[in-house]
Amino acid sequence: MTEIQENVLAEEIRMHEYSIVQSLIATCARVAREHTVERIVKVHITVGKMSGVDPHFLETAYRFFREETVCEHAELAVDIEEIEARCEECTNIFPVKDLCFVCPVCKSQQVLVTKGKTLLVTHIEAQ
Repeated sequence: MTEIQENVLAEEIRMHEYSIVQSLIATCARVAREHTVERIVKVHITVGKMSGVDPHFLETAYRFFREETVCEHAELAVDIEEIEARCEECTNIFPVKDLCFVCPVCKSQQVLVTKGKTLLVTHIEAQ
């Protein structure tokens, strides 16, 4: 991959996180209106390791886009969800380490990811 291709790919990834943050802030604003609160204090989210979201870019985008919104002074708490899979052969549920999708019990590669794809607002603290 050339340097130009790498830069374009990095920019596309950042744009993805920016749009997610814009949606997150809009959700917080809607929740604040519905519950008649003046400001959000803390936003808790869960980001799965296979969600396609880079937590670092997400936090950076959040700091940028929260200005002059209901989230302006709100902390973003990011909980990383590890990857878990279930073997289709022996039904063993196991944590996926180093992106190795092989059942440690029967060595089957027929596995289904059961955790790690989440992107979810789990809790919003407000005043």
